[in-house]
Parts: sequence; C-alpha cells; structure tokens
Amino acid sequence: MYAKFTNLIIMKSFIKIIIIAMSFFYLNSLFSFEFEDIVKKTFSDRKLDSIEGLWKKTYANQGSTGCITMFYKTKENLFNQIHVYSCFVIDKVTGKQKKIDENNYEGENAIYYYDRNSTWSPSSIKISENLNSFSITHQGNGNTFTENWTRFWPNDLKKYNENLDN
Repeated sequence: MYAKFTNLIIMKSFIKIIIIAMSFFYLNSLFSFEFEDIVKKTFSDRKLDSIEGLWKKTYANQGSTGCITMFYKTKENLFNQIHVYSCFVIDKVTGKQKKIDENNYEGENAIYYYDRNSTWSPSSIKISENLNSFSITHQGNGNTFTENWTRFWPNDLKKYNENLDN
C-alpha cells in the first residue's frame, strides 16, 4: 500500500514538472514570435549600435517593471525609443537620445502620469560594459526617475554584430 502511494506521489510530481516545462517553452516561443515582426522590420540584417534592440525593464523607482521597449536609429548618432509591450504607453516615441560614446547617451524622455498627461525632461543613459543592461535617469517636476533595463533582443549584441561579418 505504501509503495503504491509513493509511486502515485512521484507520478503526480513528474506530471506537474512536464506541464510546467511545456508551458514555459510554449510561452517563451509565443513571446519570441510576438517580436519577430518588429525585429525584421526595424533591425533587418544590419549591425546595431550599443543602445539598439529590445530591452526589458527590471527596476523602476516610479512605475512598474516588465515593460519591453525598443531603441532604433533615426539619424547618425540619434535614436528613438518606443515602448512595444506591457507598458503604460505603447507605440509612441517616448525617448530621444544622442550617442555620446559607446556606453553613454543623452537626450530627453517623456514622463507619463496616471492622468495620461506627460512632460519631456532631460535624461541620460549609461550602458554596461558588456552592452547587456543600462540605467536611465531623468528629471521631471522635482522628481528623479531611475530605471534599469536588460537586453531582451539580441541577447548578445557583440555576437550578433560579429555574425553579420561572417
């Protein structure tokens, strides 16, 4: 009797693990598919600057995390930011940055309030040495806003650009 009970518990645990793993792979592939169009239209087969690509917000001293944003080049050394997924404002230019050097950008960002009003204020971005995360700080109405972001696509910018050389 005890052996049957133990086998039943092991079998239930095994089934739960399989269901969780399948759900993870399904959601991960669904999530990647959702951004495939954006990547093809915006970044198709060209080397990217350090700020370009898709980024996921991991920290915000004001507001929520999980938002996916995109930076793309508009002119030489000028880049726009558009939030594309799970953000307070979607599909609008919310930032304009000028490249200072490989790891530093300066410009302005829109600060959106819960009443949907917004203001534009100066901002600065510091990208990590490995180019896989950045911190942005912007000021508005006496407040300092700080956010941290991790690279969502491409996972490794240096490898992505190297592969285009081959």
